Amino acid sequence: MPRFLRTFAPLLILACTVLIATAQPPKATTSKEPALGTYHWPNGTAGVDQFATWLNRDTVWALDFVGTESWDSIGWPVWWLENWSKWVHAKPNRRLILSIPILPGPLDYSGPTDGQKGRGVTVSLEQGAKGEYNQHFKDLAENLVRYKMTSTIIRPAWEFNGNWYTWQAKGKTKAFIEYWQQIVKTMRAVPGCEKLEFCWNPTSGYQQFPADEAWPGDDYVDYVGVDVYDETWLEGTYPWPANSTPEEIEKRRQKAWDGFIMNDHRGLTFYTQFAKDHHKPLAIPEWGVCESKHNHGGLDNAYFIKKMHEFIMNPDNNVAFHCYFDVNTPSINHQLSPGPAKSDQPEGTRHPNSSKLFRELFSK
Repeated sequence: MPRFLRTFAPLLILACTVLIATAQPPKATTSKEPALGTYHWPNGTAGVDQFATWLNRDTVWALDFVGTESWDSIGWPVWWLENWSKWVHAKPNRRLILSIPILPGPLDYSGPTDGQKGRGVTVSLEQGAKGEYNQHFKDLAENLVRYKMTSTIIRPAWEFNGNWYTWQAKGKTKAFIEYWQQIVKTMRAVPGCEKLEFCWNPTSGYQQFPADEAWPGDDYVDYVGVDVYDETWLEGTYPWPANSTPEEIEKRRQKAWDGFIMNDHRGLTFYTQFAKDHHKPLAIPEWGVCESKHNHGGLDNAYFIKKMHEFIMNPDNNVAFHCYFDVNTPSINHQLSPGPAKSDQPEGTRHPNSSKLFRELFSK
């Protein structure tokens, strides 16, 4: 508070406060550095801890995904909750972001391929909107209480604006919205889960439809999330010709950032404003550099790391948390850290320049 204000009578201060509060609706803001998290394979506690050590951080948050093969995994994700509960409670300030599928099974809606409940029974967003799947989410909430994991941020139906998950919402936004509301109401009705937090999370870009058409309502969302990867099909960006000079490559990377990642119709600029309009903090639950078989990634792109750091740390963007997707797979490589010493997964980074800058910028 400015020094001269302290000389005014308390009544005047109170009056000014009331006037300001009524003139401008409150907005959720982050008052400290955004929380940093990472994904490092299912139940990847060792990878998360190694990532923290690599960055000289006492703790980082963790991102994980519940399996999509059964309703059992959704309602009773015991394998996840047992290990993550031990990890969360071993140190202060640890937190889990748990990605929850809302329709199990393959894209043809044929239903669960495993488990004891509804195996082989078709699934749909419309059935979810009617409350037919509420028991699975009641079970999940009760298990979060049982394992003392109610601080978990729930991330249902991530990347619903794409066409690669069963819960793809194109043409079904009304059912998606109503199903989302069923899930939130059901889980928050469980004693101990009244304050459970939910992250609504499309991926960046227009994709199959404008994701904001599937907004469930301010009362049902705590974070506006958006996944951001250094990949784009924007003309004049990736892939670049084999004989491109370093200058040409950097020019294309800058165009990818400016033309797609930031300023696409549904890029970071859009979602930043969207979150502010709905008085929610922004989150980036997944982000990373990209080397992929589709050849539309920016490869070892330190410029992308630099720009993401600037965006995340800018308080005007109100980022609450972000998670680096620190893995390599057979088809796509994001990893920057060395990885755990013992692992059966492909470890290490193929992006030394990005890795070096990431460590410089995000280490403590």
